[in-house]
Amino acid sequence: MISEHFDTRTRINMKLALDRVCRNRPVGEDHRFRRSVAENIIRCALTGRTGIGQLVDAGERAVIRTRSEREPA
Repeated sequence: MISEHFDTRTRINMKLALDRVCRNRPVGEDHRFRRSVAENIIRCALTGRTGIGQLVDAGERAVIRTRSEREPA
């Protein structure tokens, strides 16, 4: 699926962004956590924002959203 939509450079940036966002986080290897981050990165790339900084920012936003969903109100 991803290879159909993105060129090689974008796919590399997406992988790097996912690794940067998940690295050194206690839940960084958790499948659901990584999937949430990856989905946000993919959505960002689909809008044409494919720079590494833009993709990392999108991943970080997913972390913030995931954290707020886990914490009780």
